[in-house]
Amino acid sequence: MPRRTNSRTGIARYQQVYTVLAQALAEGTIGAGQALPSEPALVRRYGVSRTTVRRALERLAEEGSIIRRRGSGTFARSGLQRAESAKKMTRILDDIRGLGTNTRSTVLQFTKVLTPEFLLRESPDFGESALLIRRLRSIDGEPIALMTIYVPERLATLVTPKRIRAEAVRVILDKLGHRAATAEQVTSAVAADPIASRHLKCPVGAALLNVRKLVRDADGQILDYTSFVYRPDCYELNTNIARFPSSVTRNSTARMRKSQTGTRGKDRGSP
Repeated sequence: MPRRTNSRTGIARYQQVYTVLAQALAEGTIGAGQALPSEPALVRRYGVSRTTVRRALERLAEEGSIIRRRGSGTFARSGLQRAESAKKMTRILDDIRGLGTNTRSTVLQFTKVLTPEFLLRESPDFGESALLIRRLRSIDGEPIALMTIYVPERLATLVTPKRIRAEAVRVILDKLGHRAATAEQVTSAVAADPIASRHLKCPVGAALLNVRKLVRDADGQILDYTSFVYRPDCYELNTNIARFPSSVTRNSTARMRKSQTGTRGKDRGSP
């Protein structure tokens, strides 16, 4: 684990301490039931104040990654418990049709705007104006994802405030006959801007997971563009990789190809 924090990164020192400890817990460097270094030891190791260390530990405790026992110290929780919690969160987020019941959605912004330059550069056919929707997803009152959605002007009148409160944009358009056929998706890490910081309850500059998706119909026309920003402690990406194709891998590939060529529109899109 790193021995010092860096004040020049633009990321709060408590966030840096939190990130290092969270990674050690996730990788098993600090095993289940094992004691974490004491607060004075963490202060010396990372060259930060005791308040900074306490903020980092408080966040880990809130997430259920550690248990703080008065007079005994701080201990790592079972890795199985943490993994099951993360899997449950991932299943909820991946169940697009169940988002309305599994999570709470708050519409933060619903307005017509000029199409951002970055969209016009990459997709000139988007149109000069767009409908901007910004919404927050929460589970048990805890914010987990901030979504910024752009809908082309030609489809903007179909997405009404009433509909968007009840369903995802992709589901609305799908029901109205505008079915998704392809999607271009990019996943990366971004630093939290002031908007994400405020709504996701994290420091400005904190590392967040960013998924950007551009969806088109069978004719190649754009249906929507969405930028998802997730708190990294609330979402994980799981991938199964096989070096040599097995019968299971071949069958899965065949089913996937059949789905892509014969059942267009099955993808229900973005939250």
